Amino acid sequence: MASNNGNSQDMSGAAQAFGYGRQGNSHEEQPSMRSVAVVSQAPSVQNDSRLGKAPLSKISYPTPIRRSTSITVKQVWNEENWKLTDPLDRVPIDFPLERTHREIHGVSANDVANRISKALRLLSVDAVYDGEKAKVKCTTCDCVSFRIRLFAGGEDGSPVVVEVQRRNGSASSFMRVCRKILDGAEGSEIEVETNISRKNMPPFMTSPIGAMKCLQGLPNVINPDIRMNAGLEKSIELLRSKQKDTNILGLENLCHLTDPLKTRPDLALKASKAILLDSKCSEIREEIGVMLQKDAFLPEEFDNEGSMNLHHQARRMTLVLLSNVLVLTSKDGCLDDAVKASKWFSEFLIPSLLDEVKGFESSANNSYEAACGLTGLATCSELARRVMEENSAVEDLRSAYFFGTVNHELLANESERALKALGHEI
Repeated sequence: MASNNGNSQDMSGAAQAFGYGRQGNSHEEQPSMRSVAVVSQAPSVQNDSRLGKAPLSKISYPTPIRRSTSITVKQVWNEENWKLTDPLDRVPIDFPLERTHREIHGVSANDVANRISKALRLLSVDAVYDGEKAKVKCTTCDCVSFRIRLFAGGEDGSPVVVEVQRRNGSASSFMRVCRKILDGAEGSEIEVETNISRKNMPPFMTSPIGAMKCLQGLPNVINPDIRMNAGLEKSIELLRSKQKDTNILGLENLCHLTDPLKTRPDLALKASKAILLDSKCSEIREEIGVMLQKDAFLPEEFDNEGSMNLHHQARRMTLVLLSNVLVLTSKDGCLDDAVKASKWFSEFLIPSLLDEVKGFESSANNSYEAACGLTGLATCSELARRVMEENSAVEDLRSAYFFGTVNHELLANESERALKALGHEI
């Protein structure tokens, strides 16, 4: 990694692109609404070889300092998340509403707001509410960002106009969640999402596709292992870039490669093992460590909203990747051996994931992914369970659970699963 003497050429691509490891021209900043361990240095590799060539055991990271939690475990969050304080604005005369809008008749604006808030909780949409402007900023677990706004359809405030506007992310994913939100605004019952699809191994995919009878005798054009290795190599190449958006493409490719629904389940498991254990993927592990560092030192270019959004997106995808890898390898059994073999898990990864869980008010989606990773670790490793207990995991997970019960259903469910894996109840 780069040092303060100007050797920036030794810094990894993503580290340079997102400004990690720079200390000379940056300032210390405590992220709001999150208890954070401020780290004074970036990850370093304990040899002079090129970054990414050291095995996992040779990579050292600063140990996150876990502070004793001061959060009251049974803290009660407001169940009326979206409380409107002012009358709704009329729809401007020349303002074209999105096609994704509906007019709700016969109910007050606050009733509609409560219905939408409940729908967002059941759909596990991370939401930031603005009662004065009647707006909500929303982000789904699959990185779709959109805005909800309420308008008055007439002088008496009726009907209530609900407009949903996509900002970025998959259009198909947006339409799926948008329809449910609008249905919920009209008073329809919303089905609770208790787990996202990529956390489940498809039961019908217990053997490779090539073993299907209809494919027997056909030439195997591309060896699956070759395809997987090519995907890993391409991702590493993208992570080496000094362009933020290119790094995100590399992380996105890794997330797809370790998702049993987006690739073959057997290949997803092989890719997860390689990312976790293989020496050729040490550069990926290094970038994971870089992205998990708290925002203690942010370069001036992060003041730009676009750069900051890319930074948050990269961090989010890093947590999704970790969640995929830890869940799959915990079921296979190799994760327990990895935790015993490397202090990286107990000294860096577990404390970092717990800090992310503790930041549920800042990002419930990130907190959920971190909780999934902790569940995987606690399920298969006694050492991981002991480290989690020593780092106040029970208090953090319980706080996340009570927050999730009124804000984010998936976070509540996963926090409860993690606690049970640790041998505790709510």
